[in-house]
Amino acid sequence: PDATSKPPGPTPLGTTPRRLLMRSLSLLLLAVGSVAQSDEAAAASTATALQRACADAGVANASALLAHARKLHNGDDGRSTKQPAEAAPLYAAIAAANSTSLVSLDDACAAATALGHMYLQGDGVQRDGERAYDLFQRAAAFGAPEAQYALGVLHAAGFNAPKDTPLAMTFFHFAAEGGSVGAQLALGYRHLLGVDAPKDCGKALLYYSPVAERVVSSAQRLRGGKLLEKVRLSLDTPLGGGGKRGADDDVIQYYEHSARKGSVDAQLTLAHLNLHGARGLVPDHARAFEFYSRAAAAGEAAAAGVAVAAAD
Repeated sequence: PDATSKPPGPTPLGTTPRRLLMRSLSLLLLAVGSVAQSDEAAAASTATALQRACADAGVANASALLAHARKLHNGDDGRSTKQPAEAAPLYAAIAAANSTSLVSLDDACAAATALGHMYLQGDGVQRDGERAYDLFQRAAAFGAPEAQYALGVLHAAGFNAPKDTPLAMTFFHFAAEGGSVGAQLALGYRHLLGVDAPKDCGKALLYYSPVAERVVSSAQRLRGGKLLEKVRLSLDTPLGGGGKRGADDDVIQYYEHSARKGSVDAQLTLAHLNLHGARGLVPDHARAFEFYSRAAAAGEAAAAGVAVAAAD
């Protein structure tokens, strides 16, 4: 270096790289702490609002409050007047408290989805498509099938959302996998007729079958476990009847395969068929008892009592 040059002077206090780093870190920690305090305050506020709503409704917890909101929204089995305007704030309180320990994720998603439909239709609240979409999106992010189905419908129709067929099909797919009947019917229809999806009767059957089994199972429960025989429809016999033994064999094999895979509805159907003797089967109480027992072990309450009767 030049002998006449002077060595650099000391760095002004507070501007060394280390001090700058420490100052930035301190500011970052302060910001994080502020956000955390804000989140805690918001959570405390929503928890307080939920507890107040429970107290006003005379219920003990969020699950009971959700059941109460549904009764207000839909009417108590048709015996009381619907009061959607009274249900809306209860749904909102439950949905808003999803970050607290007071509400299960399923209940929060169910409340958000119900409230989303209310805003979409203007049911008891001022119609607000953007808020409806936001509520569906929040619930769908946690895997709520009915919220995913709703988003699929909105994007498929371009209603309160950009028309986006691939995105709609994605929402339908995940909703159907989660058990949404609407999504299963939508995808079954699309694959059956080739609407925005490859025409594939096999895939259509995969989506339609769970819905059909659910309908039959529900009808059997309403009839107290009495046999509701399934009839294969075809182009030759559109109203049923006239079936051949080979067709019956195919049906029985299908249900036996589904039963082995753990389908409770298929187990119940086979139990009914063997108990009463139908579809070409002779009455076989031992086999009926086997299928009733398997369905009961899987948690099907309706099968437990019938299993005892079949054993007798």
